[in-house]
Amino acid sequence: MKRKTVLLLAALLMLFSFTAKAQTLEETLSKLASTAGKAYVAPIISAFGSNLNSGWVSNFPSASKVGFHLDIKLAAMGSFFSDENKIFNSSGKFLFISSQVDQILTSSNIPTSNPLYNSIKSELLKTEFDVNFSGPTIVGSKNQFLKINFPGKKVIVQNQEFTLNPKNFDVTEVKGFLDELPALPTAAPQITLGTVMGTNVSFRYLPDVDIEDLGKFTFFGFGAIHNPGVWFANPLPVDLGIGYFTQKMKVGDVFESTADQFGLYVSKTFGVIISITPYAGLVSEKSKTTVSYDYQLDPTIPKTKLKFELEGENTTGFVVGFNLHLAAININADYKIAKTRTASAGISLGF
Repeated sequence: MKRKTVLLLAALLMLFSFTAKAQTLEETLSKLASTAGKAYVAPIISAFGSNLNSGWVSNFPSASKVGFHLDIKLAAMGSFFSDENKIFNSSGKFLFISSQVDQILTSSNIPTSNPLYNSIKSELLKTEFDVNFSGPTIVGSKNQFLKINFPGKKVIVQNQEFTLNPKNFDVTEVKGFLDELPALPTAAPQITLGTVMGTNVSFRYLPDVDIEDLGKFTFFGFGAIHNPGVWFANPLPVDLGIGYFTQKMKVGDVFESTADQFGLYVSKTFGVIISITPYAGLVSEKSKTTVSYDYQLDPTIPKTKLKFELEGENTTGFVVGFNLHLAAININADYKIAKTRTASAGISLGF
């Protein structure tokens, strides 16, 4: 877990210290039709959801009906990317622009002197062709770029058949935007209040923070965790927790994510003033992100507004971690084992 925590902190520094890029994320996405766009952003969608559903629980409410508890916490979460997250291959429909059609016709030995050249070109410009897309995802390398493979096709124009040869195109404007970032980090200020009937409530809020080239980042969330031990006459040997948390996040004008998590937790505290509390949890979660941007492959054609919704991969996960209590200071770290693996760490002031 130590190595994961170091990577998380490194990723957090990388994300918030971006130097100016040649273009913004919206400009990069503008070159991607919906099929390629979905594949390009897919790795970050699951990371968004897993981050939002992490770091909520490190302290359990006491098994008391009425008590005072205040905890002010700064949490950091990071979802890790594997090598397979950095490249994509997909297929779908694609509408070629004028310059690309000219290249296809040239490579197919159909010269501009052909009497039907303009008619063929006109037909191709309004035809969506099946193509293959490959290249870096949003978390891939900045030294790689999108490739479009046209496998070739036969077309009929004015009762004449023409064979269009295969042709590859490089879209150099679409690169790995985050340039192999090891993990997607998120920082969350959180306040927890309680205890009423064995229940604490938590809130997260971050006003607009402008992240260079990504846009304004903001989120809000809340939830509660209940200790069912409050209903037992005798104290239980461990602390139990049942929690539900929900959160909404917006990144620029491109991403808008929602996430929900339900979890069952168990912990045991060793020590008094200075203590350590190992904890574990089984969580069920879901998340979805709406992606929207203007598609414009060529400046000569009008922009098209694209909007689609993607769901995060995580559905269940197992969390294991610890909380170190030093008088009024709490330091915690945990790791979620799931489809998208996520580490979180936090420091808080509790009373």
